[in-house]
Amino acid sequence: MKDRARRASEFLRAHWGRLLTGGVLVFVFFGNGGFRSLTRNWLELRRLNKEIVALKRDEKELDGRLKALRSGDGPVERLARRELGYIKKGEIEYRFPPPAKKRE
Repeated sequence: MKDRARRASEFLRAHWGRLLTGGVLVFVFFGNGGFRSLTRNWLELRRLNKEIVALKRDEKELDGRLKALRSGDGPVERLARRELGYIKKGEIEYRFPPPAKKRE
């Protein structure tokens, strides 16, 4: 037991500076909210950068659709017919009832 205590004492005397520095660094990084806050902010920054990339991709797609709509009446007409159900003057709209469900 004395041998073990003596070796521990020698180790502490030889490495007290490193141990103290390591303890201070551990306390600085993990003992306060600063490091945790820094890590949380870094993760939030990564998430926001991914969101920016996705939004830029969406913006490009929407710009393309807008240019197509501004290029002539064809795309606007097609969009109005499909989404709003518009028909031209003189056209006849046929409406069919949905098929009846078969009873088994």
